[in-house]
Amino acid sequence: MKENLLKFLKIDRRWIFLALAVVLFIPIIKPIGLPNKTISRDVQNAFDALDKVPAGSFVLFSLDYDPSTRPELHPQAEAALRYAFKKNLRVGIVTYIAGSTGLIQQLIEKVPGETGKVNGTDYVVYPYMANAVAVMTQMASDFYGIYDKDIDGRDARSLPVMKGVRNYKDIPLILSITGTNILDFWVAYVGDKYNVPVIGGVTAISQPGYGPYLQTRQLKGLIGGMKGAAEFESLVKEPGKGTSGIDALNLAHIMVLLLILTSNIILLVVRYL
Repeated sequence: MKENLLKFLKIDRRWIFLALAVVLFIPIIKPIGLPNKTISRDVQNAFDALDKVPAGSFVLFSLDYDPSTRPELHPQAEAALRYAFKKNLRVGIVTYIAGSTGLIQQLIEKVPGETGKVNGTDYVVYPYMANAVAVMTQMASDFYGIYDKDIDGRDARSLPVMKGVRNYKDIPLILSITGTNILDFWVAYVGDKYNVPVIGGVTAISQPGYGPYLQTRQLKGLIGGMKGAAEFESLVKEPGKGTSGIDALNLAHIMVLLLILTSNIILLVVRYL
């Protein structure tokens, strides 16, 4: 028996790596949805802010991230857009990062089709603009002074999704998901100045820097990193890539802990045999 136990301690590490790969692969293919009992206050506040917007209202999504921050931010955008559609909100999507355009295209090719939403009626995507501050300032007086046409070249004023929208007074909520400092611009140049509620989504490494905005309620809520995406998906009851990522991490941690525990138990048993 002692020899058999010792064989386990000498197992080829490649088998361990293979087992770890399998453990990681399963939730990536399909989210397991391990119980998530801890929802951070900031994510809950972001969800509540979106949840209380009346059905039929127009909300603005500013999606400003590129492939380098996609793993953390794209799940946030997908979950938020899916819930906005579930709430029957009209959605306008803008971006001030050139690298975001392809990711936005991926988003609108997937989510509206799954939720039965129509381009131009339920949502609209606007072309990339380079100078975020100048655009934000112009939109305060006339939204169409900047965005007169959507990304497909259609007259923005004639689209059903834009009915009743002229400036920030007609926008009850702005969601900025970004891997840059554009969220700061939305807070400073729009939220504070025009009293428009702003919620955000950022990478985990950027999250602590927004503490002051959250404490002063200049920022109504914040989704941070992949963990924040998983928490938001849990709140909207739509498991996605955020949940998959956290499931994979949790399962990997559990596997490592079990291996450590098993190895220590074997060593104790062998010592006293």
